[in-house]
Amino acid sequence: MLPCKPDHAVRTVRLGADAVEMEMAGCEAADALYAISHVRSPDATQSRNLQVHWRTAILGNLQAKSVQTRDFKLAKAPADAYQVPFNPTVTDPGAQWELLWAQGQREDASTVQARLLWFSIGADTYHVAVYGARLTPEAVDMLYSDLRLQ
Repeated sequence: MLPCKPDHAVRTVRLGADAVEMEMAGCEAADALYAISHVRSPDATQSRNLQVHWRTAILGNLQAKSVQTRDFKLAKAPADAYQVPFNPTVTDPGAQWELLWAQGQREDASTVQARLLWFSIGADTYHVAVYGARLTPEAVDMLYSDLRLQ
């Protein structure tokens, strides 16, 4: 769930050597841009590689000057929510979660901060992001504190 009414789009993007269809939802609220994107790899064993290429592309677009890795814990889903099962024979779910705090600049040279999360489950890779000139904990928590797999 996003903290505002999202726009939706689907387009083909190149991540490394792969051209994949990316589904995106995003909106702006509280001086921040909130976005959730999803791609499905044709081969589940390539999810981690796709995730690495996606991270490289985003950090390059941000012209990231400062990047910090942070711990991330998924919020506990309600008891009646459907839980997406992890399949440890395909990937190690613990190794697939990646949260970065980055600072860079926009095309107009203004400063941008970003909180960027990637995770892969089987052939599916997701990217959850918040961008803003100055992100407050409240702006970030609006998205990440209620993030659940259902």
